[in-house]
Amino acid sequence: RRDGHPALCASIGQFAGNEHDGFVIITADAQGGMVDVHDRRPVVFAPSLAREWMAAGTPKEQAEQMALNLGESADAFEWYRVSTAVGNVRNQGAGLIEPLQ
Repeated sequence: RRDGHPALCASIGQFAGNEHDGFVIITADAQGGMVDVHDRRPVVFAPSLAREWMAAGTPKEQAEQMALNLGESADAFEWYRVSTAVGNVRNQGAGLIEPLQ
């Protein structure tokens, strides 16, 4: 994020203490600066919307509309090139997000 605040990504998950536990990040079509980078973008919420997204009583229809219409726009983020190593889940470490010169 350009403002340095955390990116609060919409996600769904299951944590029941078994091998099926995990989560996925919700994505939407790319827009703005993202189109040149990837055809999808994570849905990122402002803090008040993130709290609403996580609330147990939020109806699934409302959550769907939030994901479709209320994510932060592409211009809320700073874009820079990183290594193609980012695309491999076996690669780990802070160096992966260092800007390429």
